[in-house]
Amino acid sequence: MATIKDVAKAAGVSVTTVSATINDSAPVSATLRARVNAAIAAVGYVPNPVARNLRLGRSRQIGLLVPDIAAPYAASIARSMQAALSDKGYSMFFASNGDDPARELADIARMSDHQVAGLVLFPTCLGERYAENIIPALRRPTVIIDRIIEGAPFDCVVDDNALGARLIVHHLLQLGHREIAVIAGRTGISVSDDRLEGTRAALSEAGHPIPDNFVYTHHQREDQAFRAAQDLMSRQNRPTAIVTINTMQTRGVLQGLKSMGLKAPDDVSLISFDGLHFSAGFDPEITSLDQDIPAIAEAAAGMLIERLEAEDTTARATPPRLLRLPSRLIVRSSCRRRG
Repeated sequence: MATIKDVAKAAGVSVTTVSATINDSAPVSATLRARVNAAIAAVGYVPNPVARNLRLGRSRQIGLLVPDIAAPYAASIARSMQAALSDKGYSMFFASNGDDPARELADIARMSDHQVAGLVLFPTCLGERYAENIIPALRRPTVIIDRIIEGAPFDCVVDDNALGARLIVHHLLQLGHREIAVIAGRTGISVSDDRLEGTRAALSEAGHPIPDNFVYTHHQREDQAFRAAQDLMSRQNRPTAIVTINTMQTRGVLQGLKSMGLKAPDDVSLISFDGLHFSAGFDPEITSLDQDIPAIAEAAAGMLIERLEAEDTTARATPPRLLRLPSRLIVRSSCRRRG
């Protein structure tokens, strides 16, 4: 394969002159430009567009970092983000850190070393002093998705979890449910906190506050939700409805019920904040919020590229934006009218 040195030798000029001709990075006379172009054709040299963009500081690669690609939401985000970036002429460099903050920092450094133009970060939000560690590491223009990092000077795209909580609570109340349990995730992570607190607030406003022993925090995994469901349904005063925060919890609850010879909605109604297409594949099909993941990916990609392609530093330095996108409630067969 011909190199830039081969072109320089064939044209009888320096490598610097060839580079300036290809990249338009310095003035080159018409005579020299013609000689270089003729040499390029003669030796069959094909410029590397990626290398050229890097030399000019115009990388077309965007890094996407997610906590766990095995999580349905993260996998769907990755697919939609790749499509959104491709539509805008960018490619995606991907990493999954297994919910490990140390690996997350290492992946950020690796992507920065590979000269990605910018980052889309689905943060782990784990560990003490998380924000203090993560914010200085983000040396490229960045958009945060799904979770909010307090104090981070970056654009952010999240679900409107307060609205989602009101939709869920309204649906359950309309069906006559009052004894409602919530299986939540880790505290200190905005998406989990917002969904739990939104549900608490909506039920309190309706005059039906959630008892503390009907709330399970730090139960984000399937096995944890399995045990929570068993605990809830073994009580004398058990809930008539269970709210889950994510799809993995929903799987765990269904398995926990099955282990006790119980089933939704016959023995308890089940509703989830996480919808995706997986909710329609469960037995029963789960009533859930439906996040517009392509819209989330499109918004995040658009915000980032707008920053990258801004004509001046003033436009790039405008205050960070927070965009909350609404979900809609899809009623399926996992909830039943009480009584």
